Order: sequence, then C-alpha cells, then structure tokens
Amino acid sequence: MKRLGFLVLTILVLLTLKIRAEKSDDGHKLDFAVDIYSKHLWRGFVNGNAISIQPALEYSYSGFSTGAWAAASIDGSYYEFDLYTSYALGNFEVTLYDYFCPVKPLSDNEFFEIKKGKTKHTFDLNLEYSQPEIHPFAVLAATMIYGDDLNPDNGKSYYSTYIEPSYNTTFHTVDIQAFAGFTPFKSYYAGSAAFVNTGISVAREFKIYKSYSVGAKIKFAYNPYQNVGWINLGISL
Repeated sequence: MKRLGFLVLTILVLLTLKIRAEKSDDGHKLDFAVDIYSKHLWRGFVNGNAISIQPALEYSYSGFSTGAWAAASIDGSYYEFDLYTSYALGNFEVTLYDYFCPVKPLSDNEFFEIKKGKTKHTFDLNLEYSQPEIHPFAVLAATMIYGDDLNPDNGKSYYSTYIEPSYNTTFHTVDIQAFAGFTPFKSYYAGSAAFVNTGISVAREFKIYKSYSVGAKIKFAYNPYQNVGWINLGISL
C-alpha cells in the first residue's frame, strides 16, 4: 500500500511539472496541482482521519474558469470529488460548486444520482469579493442551493449559508490570512447562528527549480460552536 501511494504521488508530481509548463500566450491556461495536507479541513469541519491528497485540474480563460478537485485520505476514511465553474468580473467572482461526497461502499451509478433525498451531491453557490490593491479585506458568501443539505426533521433543504470575512496581508514573502466564518441561521454548519470557523493561516512559496515552486502552509483553525480546534500542515506541488 505504501509503495502504491508513493507511485501515485510520483506520477502526480510529474504530471504537475508537465501540465504547468503547457501555458499558451493567448490567455488560455491549463493548470494541474497537488496539495497534501495533514488533514482535510473545510469550513470548521475535519473530514477523514489521515493525511489528505488533493489533486486539482483547472482550465481558465478571460475571467472564466472550470475545473475538478478531489480529496482522498490515505487510510480510505474519506473521499470527495468536486466540479466547479466560475466567472470573475472586477472585484467579484461567482462560483458554482458541485460537491460529491459518497458514502462507503460507493454504489453503482451513485455519481449520476441527483434526485433530492437520494443524491450525495450538493450544489453550493459562492460569491467572493476582494480588492487587494486597495485594501486587505475580503469576504465569501456561500449558500447550498440543492442536494444533500436536508433537515432530517422535515426533509426540506436548509439552504445552509456560510459567510467568511477575512484579512489578507503579506509580510516579506509570507502570506497571512485571518478569517472568521459563521452561519447566520440553523443549518448544516450549526444548530443556530454561530461562528464555526475562525483562525489564521500562514503560507510561503519556495523556489525549487527555475520557474517551479513548492508552497508550504500552516493553518490554526478553531470552531467556537463545537469548541474544537486543529493545526493543519500542507504543501502544494
């Protein structure tokens, strides 16, 4: 199993080097990257029990981008596969995510099941604002608009909403972000309005070879609603 994991990681790194080199001069861009985190954190929750390998593939052109992202815990405790499409206009970017988080074992054709009450897909509409050339503040607002986001008491959608203001700055070569995410009402995130994801992250890139760099990141996150926190380490290949 360890040999297989090492082989997969080696292939992903080689693909990263190859695809990142294939960028055209007419604005079209195809990018492939692999992140490795000590755990998979998302909006105040931890998914899986082990190191998470997270490959991503994205095509972008003139403000438009679309891609795929996945997460897999090396012990098999968590899998996720997401598709997304986004468009950036000025200081705003709107993104529609399709989160697919299957249960184990994965049933036949489960990926293509989109019926409410049965699907393991969740469609999440995100709106982000940032204007780093003017000020360091940014904000994300996201609402789950369809899918596996149901109130177990009545079977209706929560329309779970997550809002995250953040402060972003750079000190020398280190990128720093402080964030405080909350939900404004009872939802997937909490049983009432509450802060669910607060903390700070620090990231830096290290040049390895010519134009290729490896990113390193550490995040300190705390969920006030659940009174639990984490330290997360990651590298971006």
